[in-house]
Amino acid sequence: MVNVSVLSLVSLLLLPTLLPCEEFTLGYLTGSQRLPGDKEYARPGLTISGAISLAVAEVNAPDGVLGSRGHRLNFVVAETYGEETHSIRQTASLWTRNVSAYIGPQETCTHEGRMAAAFDIVMISYFCTDYETSDKTFFPTFARTRPPISQISKSVAAVLLAFQWSQVAFFYLNSPEYAEFGKIASSIIGVLENVGILVTIKKWWDAPYHHGYSENPFISLVQETYTDVRIYVILGHYYEHLGLMVAMEELRLFDKGEYFVVGVDIEQYDSRDPEKYLRGMLLDNPDPVAQAAYRSYIGVLPSAARGYENFTEQVNYYCEQPPFNFVNPLKDIGANKIIRPEAAYLYDAVYLYANALVSTLEAGESVRNTTAIMQRFYRTHYHSVLGYMVYMDEHGDAEGNYSLVGRQMGPSGYGLYPVGVFTRHSNMSLPMLSLTQGIDWISGYPPLAEPPCGFRGEKCVSHMELIAGVVGGVALIIFIILLVVYRNWRYEQELDSLLWKLDYRDIQLNDTYKLNRNMHTSQVSLSSNPDTDFRYSAIFTPIGIYKGRIFAIKKIPKKSVDITRAMKKELKIIRDLRHDNLNGFIGACTEPPNICIVTEYCARGSLKDIMENEDVKLDHMFIASLVADILRGMLYLTDSPLRCHGNLKASNCLVDSRWVVKLSDFGLSEFKKDADYGGANGHSFLQHTYHLGSRGEDSMEYLHCKCDGLLYKAPELLRALISSPSGATLGSPKGDVYSFGIILYELHSRQGPFGDLGISPATILTRVMYPPCPQEPFRPRLDLLENSFDFVRDCAVECWAEIPDDRPDFKVIRTKLRPLRKGMKHNIFDNMIAMMEKYANNLEQLVDERTDQLVEEKKKTEALLFEMLPRSVAEQLRRGSSVEAESFDSVTIYFSDIVGFTAMSAESTPLQVVDFLNDLYTCFDSIVGNYDVYKVETIGDAYMVVSGLPIRNGEQHAGE
Repeated sequence: MVNVSVLSLVSLLLLPTLLPCEEFTLGYLTGSQRLPGDKEYARPGLTISGAISLAVAEVNAPDGVLGSRGHRLNFVVAETYGEETHSIRQTASLWTRNVSAYIGPQETCTHEGRMAAAFDIVMISYFCTDYETSDKTFFPTFARTRPPISQISKSVAAVLLAFQWSQVAFFYLNSPEYAEFGKIASSIIGVLENVGILVTIKKWWDAPYHHGYSENPFISLVQETYTDVRIYVILGHYYEHLGLMVAMEELRLFDKGEYFVVGVDIEQYDSRDPEKYLRGMLLDNPDPVAQAAYRSYIGVLPSAARGYENFTEQVNYYCEQPPFNFVNPLKDIGANKIIRPEAAYLYDAVYLYANALVSTLEAGESVRNTTAIMQRFYRTHYHSVLGYMVYMDEHGDAEGNYSLVGRQMGPSGYGLYPVGVFTRHSNMSLPMLSLTQGIDWISGYPPLAEPPCGFRGEKCVSHMELIAGVVGGVALIIFIILLVVYRNWRYEQELDSLLWKLDYRDIQLNDTYKLNRNMHTSQVSLSSNPDTDFRYSAIFTPIGIYKGRIFAIKKIPKKSVDITRAMKKELKIIRDLRHDNLNGFIGACTEPPNICIVTEYCARGSLKDIMENEDVKLDHMFIASLVADILRGMLYLTDSPLRCHGNLKASNCLVDSRWVVKLSDFGLSEFKKDADYGGANGHSFLQHTYHLGSRGEDSMEYLHCKCDGLLYKAPELLRALISSPSGATLGSPKGDVYSFGIILYELHSRQGPFGDLGISPATILTRVMYPPCPQEPFRPRLDLLENSFDFVRDCAVECWAEIPDDRPDFKVIRTKLRPLRKGMKHNIFDNMIAMMEKYANNLEQLVDERTDQLVEEKKKTEALLFEMLPRSVAEQLRRGSSVEAESFDSVTIYFSDIVGFTAMSAESTPLQVVDFLNDLYTCFDSIVGNYDVYKVETIGDAYMVVSGLPIRNGEQHAGE
């Protein structure tokens, strides 16, 4: 009983090892035979199929990957004959045989890969390079051990980055026979652009070129591009690379080491014959030109196999064994068939799948879980039978192994030998180039992708240009300094020259000069002090003749003038101001007692004079022109160094003979400073007004006139005048806006700055400065503007705003009042001329119409005259000549009447008689028109004609 229990326990412990092993079957898709009649198919499977037998034997060995774990791998062969239809049919057939995985197919794999995905079976390709199968969306079960032809792109990018070649020209073969080169070219260009390498030139040649046998196509390609590039990348067969190198050498582009070529070849490096790359196909000796040219060449191509001889023997051996039984025709002479690299990829495919099976089984997952198997292929690596490590990318594609070759001296001459290798780790997107041999750079270092000065020298300046630039810059600086110094010197000279200064003796005074009329203007217009005016009666404007022209003279009551620098600057600024709407400053006299200012003379006085003159009618056009002139003058002053007028009011808006408004009395505060006005400056006057004592009626009359001039000032300026002990003239741009608003109101109302309020100006000033209701500032009444445009009233109200910042500037005011001048000319004089022209045109048209009517009536009168009198008599009367009597020797007169006319008339109505006579005489007239007779008259029923008169007709008058 005890023995039975022990035996049972041993059996349980040994149960896993006694279970049957797993057996897996591979479906091998190969093309090793030809269809009947096909003599061209290369039959790759004929030489490489032994690799699958070798790999299966090794993994099944007791120490093999699967054999050591008690599993076994088999394979079944499916012949495709290199035809896609047979390959598709065999893929389906293998599925019915329940294969674990596909190894293959050979030449084509796109449709077969889709079938494998549909069958959910792993397919590992060892031959096909179709790039479409890398898309795991449509080929989720596809992997391959033969690197896709596009994988070389990453190594090319690594080379260019290693030598800092950031821009290149790219040449490639674009031929229907070699369509894969177009695909590789697109892949390389895409990878280069992704890593920041600019492909500035793309060129191709359209047929394979064998050096020495046809015209070199690269000569023209290089001639078209060499001025815009230094680094060339060429994709093609090695013998086509030779053509480019020879072309560039013959053009002597390599002499200075400025140009370099990177070749890309998809054929595996031939380590047995490195010299062939400098010799070309079917040539025995290397080309001397090529040997020199290849000093400026490095190439990227698949690495040669290492330790491949033993593998070749074994593959040949297994090709002769079942299930293939291929005969080796070279066996009798002791040689082996040359084994293609695809044999190694086939061998690697079996090992790759076997290792994935083991990993899946050890993870406890089902080997029928295709997704689990495929995950073992992504981002992994394995040691290939070719002798190097192979990395798989995220698509399950082997990235291959590539070498960098360059010109080196070999045992029998120059050839291309490996000079660098590419190392790669699974976490790197690009391989890393490591040089194993030095590269024989012509200049001692790698050439630059772009010359430091650019391809045409546009990025550098020559020494001469640099020197010229420095000298020019220094000269420019010196010139600017001299210009500044000169301008300052000239400015000081202009200040010291006192161009504004006039000699009073040169002015011919004529106080009673009237210019053909009494020039009656307000003295306020000519006030020397902008804030005060003692004289409040109208006087004649003091005028004088200077250099033949009439000017206005303003006396400044000062004992002397101390000409300071500030005064010189002020006078120069005023003299330089020139505008159509500013009263021009001519000069000043500074010799006591004749201290005065000379300005242009405005014949029509000021706006105040015009508004007080009831004979002047201010219509819409008149007011619009005056307002526009004031705005233009203020806009100019605002942009000038003065920045503001400071004393804008109606009496300072002068009007010349052309009805153009010219602003006056601005600036010159330094010149007018300390003028003696009997203590009546702005400060003292306002203090006196605000604290008025008993001065009688004369005092009130004086205050009325003085306050009238201050009604245009803004409230903040009035308050500042009271607080200013010096009584200096104060002004600001916003204060000018307030003054303009008052003038705008006065132009439309014609009742003074504030209209007829029934209170004194002093009271108005007090209420403006200190309004009874702070929320409602004291301003003119708007009811006087009820006949004006709404935008005029709105603009005036905005200009009166109590807070200065709330007032618009003059540019905004111009925009608001622009509709006021719609369709009008620049000034009032031009508008009057335009109206006169319009009236003249209308008058001319009216005269033409009346003339036409007169001619028409004259024609009617002449026609009536010719009907009443003989033509000769009528012509004389029309000409105004006297008609002389004329006698005729012989005429015939015919006189007829109507028989019984009296009785007929008695029986008929008047209208019947008239109609009867009209019809009868019309008939007579039509008859006599055919004869040379003259109808004298018809009287009642009498009809009288004569012949031979007034035109004589000889003896024929009786017959007529």
